[in-house]
Amino acid sequence: MKKKSSFTLLEIIISIVIIGIGLSTIIVVFMGGRFMLKQAENKSRATSVAAQKLEEYLTKSFAGLGGLAQTTRTYSNVDAGSGTGEVPVDWRVDITTKWETNASLGIRIPYKLIEVTASYNEEDPSGAIQRKNVKLTNIVPYPYMHTQTLKIEPSPSSAPMVASGSYRPITGLSINFDYPVNKDVMVIYNIAIHIDDDSGITPVDTIFTGCFLDGRTTSEGTETRTPISMQPFISNVLALNGVSANSKHTIQIKWRKDTPRGSIRLKEANLIIVSTERQ
Repeated sequence: MKKKSSFTLLEIIISIVIIGIGLSTIIVVFMGGRFMLKQAENKSRATSVAAQKLEEYLTKSFAGLGGLAQTTRTYSNVDAGSGTGEVPVDWRVDITTKWETNASLGIRIPYKLIEVTASYNEEDPSGAIQRKNVKLTNIVPYPYMHTQTLKIEPSPSSAPMVASGSYRPITGLSINFDYPVNKDVMVIYNIAIHIDDDSGITPVDTIFTGCFLDGRTTSEGTETRTPISMQPFISNVLALNGVSANSKHTIQIKWRKDTPRGSIRLKEANLIIVSTERQ
């Protein structure tokens, strides 16, 4: 005779308790997973906002971020979210002028420190609201190279005339600069002349041009020597090494001729300086 198997009430109760514990564990894990997923989503969005703003300000130049005249600057705004359920992200950009200093080498170079902070509110498992922040930083360096250009085209009535004797400035053909770091400066100038009167000018009569720094009485680098009657165009390239930082400098082009004969005036001229950071 076979015995019929059956569950006792106690076994049924134990089974229900075990199933309840299992379901509770699954629910807790599921809710914890949703919370962690929401945390990751909020942080990802804040990081995306911070990265976008950082990229935007990194595309600006050192001068575009205020240059040396602007030591600190702050921008901020509120992003109210673009879809249902998105957590609003506030962003703030702090831009500060810093200096990289090496006393042994005598180097002091400025740069812009960009700090972007994206902030948002997040609810923890207990229901409390916490303020979370994502911060990204980067720098915009001081330009390694600077270029300045100048072109003058005076009218015949006001054009500078070259005189004999000592060097005299070519009116309008000068550039001022002031850099916070030591620079090597390449100077390029081109001058076109017009001979109004060539009476008595010989093939050996010459125009001299030179580059003068900060009002010095002697020219920098090589001066040009151009026969008046043979070449109506003057060109020169020279280097000024180790021009000191944090001082106002003036580069001026001067000229003279070695004969009192003739009448020669400036037709057109340009001056270019290319300054690179001295290592």
